[in-house]
Amino acid sequence: MKHNFKSTFSYLFISILFLFSYACNKDISLNPSGFVTTDVTSETQLSNQLAGIYNPLQLDAMYGNGLWGYFTGGNDEGFNTGSTSTTSVSNSLIEGLRSSSNDAGYYNLWKGLYSGIERANILLSVVNKPIMDERKRANIKGQALFLRAYYFYLLVNNYGDVPYKTIVTSEMGTDLNLAETPSKAIYDSIIKDMEAADSLVYPMSQIKTTLNISQSAVEAVLARVCLSAAGYPINGGFPYYKKALYWSEKLINANVHTLNTQPHPQYPNTPSYARLFINNMQNNFAENNTTEGIWDVGFVTNGVDAYSGLGYLATQKLGVIMGVQSTYSFTNSLASGSYRPYPSFYQLFDNNDTRRDWVMPKYAIDTGNNKYGIGTKATIVTPTKLRIKDSVFIRGKKIIIYDTTFYGSGATAYATIDYNTGGIISLTLTNGGRGYDSIRNITIGTSPGKNGKFKAILNPIDSSIVSLTQTVPGTGYVTIYDFSIGKWRREFELNQIKSNTLTTCYFPVIRYSDVLLMAAEADIQVRGGGTNATSVGLGYYNQVRNRAYNNTGLGIASAITMDDIKDERSRELCFEAIRRTDLKRWGISSTTNALNKVLNVMNTYNTNTPPASAILGATTTSIKNFLSFPQKYFFFPIPAGEIALDPALSQNIGW
Repeated sequence: MKHNFKSTFSYLFISILFLFSYACNKDISLNPSGFVTTDVTSETQLSNQLAGIYNPLQLDAMYGNGLWGYFTGGNDEGFNTGSTSTTSVSNSLIEGLRSSSNDAGYYNLWKGLYSGIERANILLSVVNKPIMDERKRANIKGQALFLRAYYFYLLVNNYGDVPYKTIVTSEMGTDLNLAETPSKAIYDSIIKDMEAADSLVYPMSQIKTTLNISQSAVEAVLARVCLSAAGYPINGGFPYYKKALYWSEKLINANVHTLNTQPHPQYPNTPSYARLFINNMQNNFAENNTTEGIWDVGFVTNGVDAYSGLGYLATQKLGVIMGVQSTYSFTNSLASGSYRPYPSFYQLFDNNDTRRDWVMPKYAIDTGNNKYGIGTKATIVTPTKLRIKDSVFIRGKKIIIYDTTFYGSGATAYATIDYNTGGIISLTLTNGGRGYDSIRNITIGTSPGKNGKFKAILNPIDSSIVSLTQTVPGTGYVTIYDFSIGKWRREFELNQIKSNTLTTCYFPVIRYSDVLLMAAEADIQVRGGGTNATSVGLGYYNQVRNRAYNNTGLGIASAITMDDIKDERSRELCFEAIRRTDLKRWGISSTTNALNKVLNVMNTYNTNTPPASAILGATTTSIKNFLSFPQKYFFFPIPAGEIALDPALSQNIGW
């Protein structure tokens, strides 16, 4: 199978202005420069070339939106309320699994990954030429090796068999065709390069930033790659599980990282789980985030417009389309909050798990920058029939005088909602008002919601409400669909000038809790024979659980299986661009079972509390499409433009 690389690589031989700038020189991933080719071999230019290798990570198709957003369609955690849009060649079509191989999004990801690979190949071809400190040279080489391997990992994981290219295009002569390489061979090469990089790059204790590749990042990602190779479709099994256990435990036993077990020092009322995500939103300003953080993709822009006032393209949409819904626009901090959870995902958590209400906050932000509870502020609505108080005759005509105090006024209450049924569980009276009638039921009005009724007990002196007893819970007051995904929240942004459509939020590619859960999973496969975790693996798992339950011990488990690992990874790592990869490596049947569970719970849930029709359509589109042809949607299509240049290149199944 052949591939023509002319379209993907030839443009890379011109000087390219990098997209981002950053003040701190140690953060190579954000250091701007013009990309240069093999004829420049100074130490400074090696550093600049390294910055260029990081650059594709910030593309819209990568961690600016695609990998955590529109490329995740067909997962079991949540959906985008706009994914039913019929706009052609759009992110919505990709997310709804309704696009084709002609969609620009698939090509942009493909092109971005291969451009990063080409840049790494260029650097590696000249890395030994400059006269420079050998330790610095090794560090640069190690980062380039790792990033090239990581880009290949994203390619093979998303597209299947792809051409494996480790030489610069200028050395290929006139024949730019390359045969596709089997996925297993690519995985083996990825692991080999990453293992080599581990001894070359600096440790986290030296670089003290999550924005560059450290030994921690190499070892954590190696564990992830090995788990992918162990599972479907490579099915490498035990040898790769053993490698995953080795690399995850190597990092754990180094005692470099721990979980955040205390709230962010500036926000003591937030859960400790939230600390890392607050730091992400603040560009790690208050803390370097290296306690739990391992590798972040950095985004720097003041967000005024597409070019951010600094001359570098802005792409990050975390906090906007995935964030707390906000209509506050005084400082341009609007947020659509388009991403919502599935009912089955919400039900994975219990009431004591502090992660639930951080991931799915039960509030939105109004035009005055005030938080308000979604569906919780109750309005006391009295009957509309008036009571006659008296009558008078004016010019011989009888005029009825009504007792307007019958309505009552001033009473307010806080409604506790059953988010699974949409009914009111109870009311907490916050103001009794006055002038109410104890004979009639009181209807509780919210938006949305209807038919909730309570019997009032009144104070005989002023007819204020003393207490309320529920008679009818009502329906549709608020449901899980009303919660936006709020892991990254714009209210914590530090930028004074903001954009309605972009943020500066860093994206956590991998963090320490992921390493603990990968080690627990590998422990089951290696030491537990694929059934139960040993005490060591159980300990890793319980570190994550205990933090989630605010270190109270309520979440501690006495035994775990792979099913527990699967659920816990969803609770802990939701919406961090990993769930689709997890579902895939656990196999097609595991994926289809997970998606069918979503549909089954959703169908029951929607029968009782139907959401808006537009949201209902968005919830089912990608899942039903995936289930109609799992083998097709397991991989992305090879971009049609690439196949047009080389008819020998075959398309993935179904596309």
